[in-house]
Amino acid sequence: MTNELLSELLETSANACDAFIKSEMALNDGDALTSQKFSKNGQTLMKALILDTFNEVEEAIGENIQETFDIDYPNIMELIRALNQISMYLGSYIGAEEDVVKNIAIKNLFKAINTSKEIYLALFEN
Repeated sequence: MTNELLSELLETSANACDAFIKSEMALNDGDALTSQKFSKNGQTLMKALILDTFNEVEEAIGENIQETFDIDYPNIMELIRALNQISMYLGSYIGAEEDVVKNIAIKNLFKAINTSKEIYLALFEN
């Protein structure tokens, strides 16, 4: 995976995560308009990830086992968690020196990608 692709995945997933967090914070403050604005921003970033970046990652790395992490039910907080896990496992992959560790990080990275995609589709494309 190229540094450019790693950066794109990290930046876009982190920005989507940030947008959804800001949306939830605004909602908790009773500011529905600001919440909606940040939610739309997060949705736009998720669409870009799903239609472009996630596919590029799969092409660069190889086989996606199509597994997901267990969740109780699709909600924004689970989506935020899955997006955060993408960053976390990407960091593990970048920092790994042994192939065994890289393989574990990739497996978990794909699970986080698949989970975030599944939750997004259930919440916003259904």
